[in-house]
Amino acid sequence: MSTLGVYDGHNAGAAVIAKDGTILAAVEEERFSRVKNHDSRPGKQVGPHESVTYCLKQTAEPVTEVALGLADPDELHALAMRNFDRRIQRGESQRLDRARELGLSAEELRELPLRTQRERVEAILGIVRDAGVPNESAVAFIDHHAAHAGGAFFLSGVGEALVVTLDGKGDDLSGSVSIGRGASIERIAAMHTEESLGHLYSAFTVSCGLRPQRDEGKLQALAASGRPDASVRRWLDERFTFNQGTGTVVGRLNDGLVVGPYPDRLPHLHNSLIASVIAGVKPEDAAATVQEFLEEIVTELARWHLKSAGIRHLVVAGGVFANVGLNRQLSRLPEVDELHVHPAMTDAGIALGAAAVRMASQGIRPFPLTTAALGPEYDDETASAAFARAGYHIHRPTEKGRTAEAIIAKALAGGRVVARFFGRAEYGPRALGNRSILAPANDPAMPERLNRMLRRSTVMPFAPIVRAKHADELFDDHQALDGPLRFMTAAVMCSDLARQHYPAIVHLDGTARPQLVDEGPLEVVLEEYERHCGRRVLINTSFNLHDEPMVCRPEDAARTARTASIEVVQVGRIIASLG
Repeated sequence: MSTLGVYDGHNAGAAVIAKDGTILAAVEEERFSRVKNHDSRPGKQVGPHESVTYCLKQTAEPVTEVALGLADPDELHALAMRNFDRRIQRGESQRLDRARELGLSAEELRELPLRTQRERVEAILGIVRDAGVPNESAVAFIDHHAAHAGGAFFLSGVGEALVVTLDGKGDDLSGSVSIGRGASIERIAAMHTEESLGHLYSAFTVSCGLRPQRDEGKLQALAASGRPDASVRRWLDERFTFNQGTGTVVGRLNDGLVVGPYPDRLPHLHNSLIASVIAGVKPEDAAATVQEFLEEIVTELARWHLKSAGIRHLVVAGGVFANVGLNRQLSRLPEVDELHVHPAMTDAGIALGAAAVRMASQGIRPFPLTTAALGPEYDDETASAAFARAGYHIHRPTEKGRTAEAIIAKALAGGRVVARFFGRAEYGPRALGNRSILAPANDPAMPERLNRMLRRSTVMPFAPIVRAKHADELFDDHQALDGPLRFMTAAVMCSDLARQHYPAIVHLDGTARPQLVDEGPLEVVLEEYERHCGRRVLINTSFNLHDEPMVCRPEDAARTARTASIEVVQVGRIIASLG
């Protein structure tokens, strides 16, 4: 009897876990809809129909449990009103004016959390039933941060850990701290939406001329070229503090704003506020300031609880931990022996997390997540046919020793950019080889070339892929990051050798965000590449054009490759080439 996890919000998707704890599938709806960060909450994009349908096809067992990545509507309503009333009691009475702005009565404003959550639940269950899940299947509510925390811990393979979640908001929380042991996890602290470091960072992103919930990675990259500004830092220290008594972040980002109870949010008010704070400050300096602040307050949060609990393993999830610079700082804490960052740390991980939490509640801890290749797979003939229709010539290597891996490695050694459409699509925000574009890392002009081909911004740096056995000679301070570096979720400092020989993957601050591999076809590519040219590092970037989701279907891959003029593509065991 399988457990189906479903999430409808930003990064909507689905996942399914077998009764023995085997993860069968996990995928985001954007891979099918081609809508970046597909959000299927009522009033936005359509629900995650294709994700649910795909996941159901991956299990031979009946689905008897549906885990929704949402809080129970009544429980959410009680929490949201406690939070709202607490702010009113502290003198924020202007928030009651939001009822008039929304055209609601005072009573209707107070019912907003309950009404909207019920609408979400009804819509998701409608999708699940339409997909064929029996009406008698049990339905479990797993609140947003419980799904983040439980999914990250239960799938980490660690027996005991401190678990920290931080994001914009979810079910009126922006963060949580828990202790995970075995098949149980206990929340010991929570931070409400008002304390949102995710909203703060997003507001800085917009105020620096970038886009919210999309360009936060660019803001972090921009920070490497700036210097912290004293006046902006003073403002941050006044608005956000760490409470040494409770071990929580206390924020006042919404002070003075007219905003109703969850899920009401007016991001333009945050954006205007931060724009006024950083007026006259260079964007790179504003970025450097908020990055420094984020790293310091989150590491303080983690250290406080690690010391209090006496635990030396740290597990993190939530969109704030997409920040690879922050993750690097966490890994360097003297209290941390090992850091685990959930591969789908964003809300893309909520569906799988909800399913994992539901199974663990019944005493079945899911197997550790050892691969992100949990999405759709297409046979070589079907996939190569799509490339043929796009104008590619199809080659089936038949000579001894002439594999698809050997062919693309030789092309890479010759300075060419290649793509890889292989096996199951990856789950989460990182391309890890199955839906990747690979390029030589020794050429300092390669980032500019790739940006032109893929129509991307020049702000974002490119990440390296390297065999794990070479990590010590290429990167420093990576000992606590074995797991994250398998999934490309943390930055490390580059060695002098890496900076000298592989400049295309080195950030302005001297770091890189590597992927380490030590088995499978990807290791073969790296081994063959080194055999041809003596170099050990390649660029690995996601197989997509700017502002598009990572490719999933063959036709999406073929169109993207042709648009980018990528001449050589590995399609399973087949080679597609132009010219």
